[in-house]
Amino acid sequence: MVVSKLFLVVVVFATAATTGGAVWLLTQSNDTSQSAAGIAASRCPPSDEARKRVEEFFGGQKNYDLTGGQEMKPRW
Repeated sequence: MVVSKLFLVVVVFATAATTGGAVWLLTQSNDTSQSAAGIAASRCPPSDEARKRVEEFFGGQKNYDLTGGQEMKPRW
């Protein structure tokens, strides 16, 4: 029995797509009443210690030395 390569590729692709779709549907949450933003907002707020760590990490330097810099020249 001779089966063309194109037919085999189409069958393998269709099987993979069907299996992937089934896995995706089965792994989805059944509770669709909340959006992602609602789920994130329902979590408890971070503690004071965690908030301080975040501010310290993302805060950065507030006072930059802006004197004695090189003049910006356009590259035409």
